[in-house]
Amino acid sequence: MLIHDIFGRDDYVRSVGRSLAEAGVSAAVVDLYDGVYARDVNEGMALRQRLTPETVLARLTEARDRLRASSPPMRVGTMGFCMGGGYALLGACRAPFDFCIDYYGLIEDADEVAHLRGPLLLVLGAEDTRINPWAYEKLLPALNRHGRRVELQLYPGVRHAFHRPGWEGHSAPAAADAWARTLDFLRRVRAAPA
Repeated sequence: MLIHDIFGRDDYVRSVGRSLAEAGVSAAVVDLYDGVYARDVNEGMALRQRLTPETVLARLTEARDRLRASSPPMRVGTMGFCMGGGYALLGACRAPFDFCIDYYGLIEDADEVAHLRGPLLLVLGAEDTRINPWAYEKLLPALNRHGRRVELQLYPGVRHAFHRPGWEGHSAPAAADAWARTLDFLRRVRAAPA
């Protein structure tokens, strides 16, 4: 389940879904804004305010069930960017997903990771002043406390949302490396014994 960032299921997120498909990974791109796109961050924040964890989890679960019903047995996980990364992690903590890929997203209660069923790939930019303090002070200690598996990819000199082209902090080299590591992680998840 691919979950969009604060701008909605726009061309960028759809391109990520296409890139996953080209790599042989089935991806359902969840639309939390019902077809609405934010033109800027402020508009995105207003759209985000309408969401609740319960409605997001219901959408993720519905999409997961649809995907599992229409496909041969497979591992299903969550993946997202920024807001979508946080919802991907929350979904993987609260619903039976097999793995999670979180690009610079956070959840309120890091101890929810006690319920993760599979591995977590956490992708961060070293200059992300909002997410990194949370990741180092809360998330990583909680993952350790609860014995959960995490792979951390930290990109030096890179800011928040570095994967999004056209964003002020975009870093093409970091985005390309993170994407290669994402695909490697997905290959390993698929190949691991059930």
